[in-house]
Amino acid sequence: MNKLEWMQLQRRLWNRRIMNTYWIIVLVSLMTQLAALFIMIGQPMLQINEYIIYDVVIPFVLQLILMGAVEIIILRLKWEHPYLIITTGIGLASILIATYSTVDGFEYVLLFPIMLSLIYDEHRKLVFALTSAAVCLTVLYLTIPQLYERTSISDLMIYVLVMLGAFGILYGLLEQRRDLLRFLGKAIQSEQDLLIRTVIMDRQTKFDALTDLYNHKTFHEYLDNLIAQSDKYELPLQLAIIDIDNFKKVNDTYGHAVGDIILERVAQVVKQYILSPDDITARFGGEEFAVIFADKSPAQAFDSIERIRAQVEMLRHHEMNGKNVTVSIGLASYRYGSGKAAIFSEADSMLYAAKRSGKNKTITAVQHPAV
Repeated sequence: MNKLEWMQLQRRLWNRRIMNTYWIIVLVSLMTQLAALFIMIGQPMLQINEYIIYDVVIPFVLQLILMGAVEIIILRLKWEHPYLIITTGIGLASILIATYSTVDGFEYVLLFPIMLSLIYDEHRKLVFALTSAAVCLTVLYLTIPQLYERTSISDLMIYVLVMLGAFGILYGLLEQRRDLLRFLGKAIQSEQDLLIRTVIMDRQTKFDALTDLYNHKTFHEYLDNLIAQSDKYELPLQLAIIDIDNFKKVNDTYGHAVGDIILERVAQVVKQYILSPDDITARFGGEEFAVIFADKSPAQAFDSIERIRAQVEMLRHHEMNGKNVTVSIGLASYRYGSGKAAIFSEADSMLYAAKRSGKNKTITAVQHPAV
């Protein structure tokens, strides 16, 4: 669900809540009128009949017609515009004012739909609610004599001032909310920018820019941590050092730009065959790469390294006129409690053994225990 769909869903939920509130108002109004009817017991029958018709039945029917029509528009026609919801509130308030026309101050119920318009967070909706309320109240004053007769000029002026004051307060709240949202938006954007810069800087400090593998410093940090974990929990740990054979000749013959391309391709092969998130791949030096195998047996580590060696040998580089490069690899297993220097020295010794014995091979301590 995208942001627009989420906002539309929230608006529909709020429209439903407002309509439910309107229905509650209708029921409360009916119960209030029926309660007043019981109080009238003992009054002349003509007066009671007039009350039932003009104060109970007609207002309730008008409310039902209004609410029913709006529900049909919303549920059947799938149209629930905020203006429709606001107008419904104005209409209900107008029916109540007409019903209770002899009650002083009942005109203030028109404040309710005006305040509800604040939910839609638009100045136009608020202005529409105030204008509609003013028009409806004017019509009520012109058509209902009781309302006009009981309202003095001072009462009317107070009412107008209260309505305008409420409008001003609500308008100010909308402005404050807009300012707050703008401020929060800028703050969030600044925080996101800072987070992105932090991630970029963190990546720059941990990764080699050319090969996108961990750099020398990060390699040693991970190796230190994994050795500590291995000593504590006796977890198997393997270290492989990979060196591109005759890389200096590649640079001297084809140039450093081609040499960088070869480094990138070898790094891609390393990443391609080291898929476990527990294993660490790094560019250890100029043409050297390192792989730390966590929680793998020597045989599993050897198989992975051999696949890398074989794949590198198979690659043909058009920048080198279709020739290939090879790698020599030294692989060592960590012995608990021996420390980082021991496994690193052993892997390095196995690498030099591979170089001395013809290159393009993987040598382990198991194969050459005397080295």
